[in-house]
Amino acid sequence: MLLIAVLLLGALRTVVAQVPPEAAMPPMPSPPMETGACLDSARPVPKVLQAPVVRSLQIVRIDEVISTATMMPNQIVGFLYTTADGATWLGQRSPAYTSPASAGAINQILASTHLPNENATEFPPESRYGVPTRYPRFFQVKIAPGAMEALRFRLQPCVAWPPGRALPDPML
Repeated sequence: MLLIAVLLLGALRTVVAQVPPEAAMPPMPSPPMETGACLDSARPVPKVLQAPVVRSLQIVRIDEVISTATMMPNQIVGFLYTTADGATWLGQRSPAYTSPASAGAINQILASTHLPNENATEFPPESRYGVPTRYPRFFQVKIAPGAMEALRFRLQPCVAWPPGRALPDPML
C-alpha cells in the first residue's frame, strides 16, 4: 500500500511540474450598456430617446440627478440624458422607483431648467387609470452652470458611450 502511495505521489509531482504557468487572463468584456448602472432609467445607452429614429437622438450619456436636500439626501430623483447632437433631456425614474417626493423634486428641476420654447414645467402622468396619455416622457432642458447646486441637486455620471467609438445604427 505504501509503495502504491509513493508511486502515485511521484506521478502527481511529475504532472504538476509539467503544467505551464497560467497565462494572463484576457480582460473581461464590458457589460452591455443596457445592464448594470441606470437600470431604472427609461432608456439605455445608445438607444434613441424618442421618435423620430435618427442618429442625432441616440443617447450617448446618462447622468443621475441626485437630491442633496436634507429630506431626501442622496436619493436619485431622475436622469439627465445627453443625445448625440449634444442636447440634454430630463426624465423621471421608472414608475416603480418614483415616489411622490422624487416626482416633486424632478418637477422643481424641470420648472427651473426647461427651454423657453417648452411650456411644460412638470412631468404629466404617462397613464391615467391604466390608459396611456401619450404625453411626452422627456423634456429638453438647459442646465446652467451652478443651477444644480442652487436647486439642491447634483449630477452623477451613470453610463456613457465610449468617446471615439461609432454609434450603432439606430434602426436596429
